[in-house]
Amino acid sequence: MNNQMCSFYTLIISGLILLGSESVLAEMTYTNPIIPADYSDPDVIRVGEDYYMTASSFNMVPGLPILHSKDLINWKIIGHGVQELPDALYTTKKRKAKDLSYDLPRPGQGVFAPCIRYHEGYFWIFWGDPDAGMYMVKAKNPEGPWSKPHLVKKAKGWIDTTPIWDEETGRAWVAHAYARSRAGISSKVALVEMNWEGTKVISEDKIVFDADDPEKYPADKIHKTIEGCKFMKRNGFFYILAPAGGVASGWQTALRSENPEGPYEIRVICERGNTNVNGPHQGGLFDTPNGEWWFIHFQSVNVLGRIVHLQPSKWVDNWPVIGVDENNDGIGNPVLTYKVPNTGYNGKPFKIQKSDDFEGKDIGLQWQWPANSGKGYCSQKNGSLTINSHLSPELTLQDAPNVITQMFPDFKFEATTKVKLHSNENGVTRGGMAVMGRTCFDIGMESKSGKLILSVRHGNELDAAIEIQQNEVFLKLVANGEHPFPLKFKGDENRGDVFCQFSYSLDGETYHPLGEKFKARAGAWIGARVGLFCLSTEQGQAQLNVDHFSIH
Repeated sequence: MNNQMCSFYTLIISGLILLGSESVLAEMTYTNPIIPADYSDPDVIRVGEDYYMTASSFNMVPGLPILHSKDLINWKIIGHGVQELPDALYTTKKRKAKDLSYDLPRPGQGVFAPCIRYHEGYFWIFWGDPDAGMYMVKAKNPEGPWSKPHLVKKAKGWIDTTPIWDEETGRAWVAHAYARSRAGISSKVALVEMNWEGTKVISEDKIVFDADDPEKYPADKIHKTIEGCKFMKRNGFFYILAPAGGVASGWQTALRSENPEGPYEIRVICERGNTNVNGPHQGGLFDTPNGEWWFIHFQSVNVLGRIVHLQPSKWVDNWPVIGVDENNDGIGNPVLTYKVPNTGYNGKPFKIQKSDDFEGKDIGLQWQWPANSGKGYCSQKNGSLTINSHLSPELTLQDAPNVITQMFPDFKFEATTKVKLHSNENGVTRGGMAVMGRTCFDIGMESKSGKLILSVRHGNELDAAIEIQQNEVFLKLVANGEHPFPLKFKGDENRGDVFCQFSYSLDGETYHPLGEKFKARAGAWIGARVGLFCLSTEQGQAQLNVDHFSIH
């Protein structure tokens, strides 16, 4: 959903508040994606009249973003389930084990496909770290504080863990999948019993579905790469919702059994069909107080990562059907537009945080670091953010733990900021705005021999550089470094890619492009990100001060 569509929907909701009419509600529609940002592997629950979502965060910290909605279309970030990632045991391609610390960036590792549940007065989140095992956190309030991560089961390659507490039998179970890169197997769904407290596993792992079994699942029915498990019980049946076929081009299945240990039947319940929504799968199935059923899932769109869609759902013969099933074959297809959910909420729509004026004592909830941030990376006071420099002899962004970033909020957007650089007496300090991914790009200021140099880098290759001439206009703006220097990033969509341009201003009004346009790149399991950094070639008290960060 682009910014114009968001504004249009907001106007519609505002009118709905005034009219207060259910008939008007029935005529209103929404457009997918509901969140054009990288909330990968989303899971959603309803508690009363409130909806809560979490998503994969991999190595980004704080992790496990917690989003809240009242209408299922508009969301806001209210907290995080993990403030620091616990250390793990890392296995290299050569199978040599060594300690893994998240004090440094570990792209593509960390928190995989979490599951959020509400049980006995607590919010619970289970997830798998394929290098360590199955973790759990819980909280009375979804905004936090959340408990410290508890390692429920030490295991190699367990991912997509999802619990269920069966009130009828008093037994608790966890379904999960496997990461072939660590476990050596995949395309399987497994089940394990845990204690009622959710703190430890009390049975051996049992595979309840194996897509590699040629006798049970012949070639025309293979569900390779089945994973992303979500466990639930309804009308006496246990269901494990699990995507198959891969991130980019797969489909959504449902496993069903009267016994949690199986045997399970399997059915495809959503696939792309003739739509332009590739790989519609992996998400949360839930109902509203009015009895409607909905499914929130992701769509992989490369540079943005995995954006969020909302699908109408229904039950037919005790099987879920996701999307619209026009030919009544039990398999739904994703919708582009549909009537808004009847949640009963007529209040002001929520809005996901993007801009930050750095007021108050804490940075906005949209910001994340690529590693644990407990080493004094930043501070905030009187509307100014201070980022302390990270020692980097080559001034490389890829290895820096103190790059503060947030997701690309859409294919098209602008980000503006104002920065001041306080350099070390020795060495070189560089600070500014960055676009992070498998290739990093930045526009940075450097103070060299009393001169202020502004340059753009593609990776570590210098693309363009200028010496900021201290003329009268400039002196009024940044005299003696006492006033911030304006920088801008602009991204434009072209056939699914985002082409970007950095620019700067000498008067705070007119911006001048610097360097060539570049194509942003996604990261390891995550989309491209935009943010701020400060690096130095020497130890010392170098800093970057930022007085706002605006996205529009």
